[in-house]
Amino acid sequence: MTFSYFCYMKVIIDPGAGPCFGVVKAIEKAEEFLMANQILICNGDLIHNDQELKRLENLGMRNLSIHQAYKQHKKHILFRAHGEPPASYDLAKKYKIDVTDTTCPIVKTLQNKINQTYENIKNTPAQIVIFGAKNHAEIISLQGHCQNTAVIIENPTEVEKLEISKPIYLFSQTTKYHSNYLLIKKLIEEKILNQNLSLSSYLYFHNSSCKIVAQRDKQLQEFIKNKDLVIFVSGSKSSNGKELFRICKSSGIPSYFVESAKELQKQWFIDKENIGISGATSTPLWLLEEVEKFIKEISIP
Repeated sequence: MTFSYFCYMKVIIDPGAGPCFGVVKAIEKAEEFLMANQILICNGDLIHNDQELKRLENLGMRNLSIHQAYKQHKKHILFRAHGEPPASYDLAKKYKIDVTDTTCPIVKTLQNKINQTYENIKNTPAQIVIFGAKNHAEIISLQGHCQNTAVIIENPTEVEKLEISKPIYLFSQTTKYHSNYLLIKKLIEEKILNQNLSLSSYLYFHNSSCKIVAQRDKQLQEFIKNKDLVIFVSGSKSSNGKELFRICKSSGIPSYFVESAKELQKQWFIDKENIGISGATSTPLWLLEEVEKFIKEISIP
């Protein structure tokens, strides 16, 4: 390979990439605790990125359930930005384990709304419907605030399974894209109207998406325009990362999914001038910068 292949490359990190503020705050609280203590227990992955998890593990973070923490005589645990069901707080109190609560304020607000709605409708035929991933930590926490009675729909096709004859209180997981949420709302409205029912009596829509994350799909589509190549950096466990990478692939622009700079291959960049680097809401900025540095070093003769 010669210098001419790479000398004109322009490399840009997507300004919309990187952790949302809720995850950033959770990491900052974890780091602050670890500066004063050798070990911090977290009840699950703090962030869906193996590279960042390894960094935190090197600082002393350990992943244990509340039950495991109790059996190992741990006295402190961190609850993630995704939020926890009330049962987790009850268990920590029972085991006399102190909690550092890093639940995102937007998730906390949604938990309260769902709990209030549940209390208001629990003796009626009405139903709570949440657009989200069934096994996602946030959805598990939200279910806990309505006694696990919510109907979860993961995509627009699942609207068909809803009982339209029962009034619907519609919510969204905070990290779901607003465009998809509005599509689900539209499909439910169509089903209600097709049964000659009143929209105002059968659908109560709550705009519960995070304003920043909810527009991330549109923002990414704008960023990758006119790019010759897109490198998407994400942990393999990140559902958000998988969804965003699909946008890159469907654009027709050559796109590669990597977890770290080690996976980059020099031949990808031959004759490519405009390189875009993007990532999931769980991809730390330092990892994006490592990828940027590696790519720029390719252009050195």
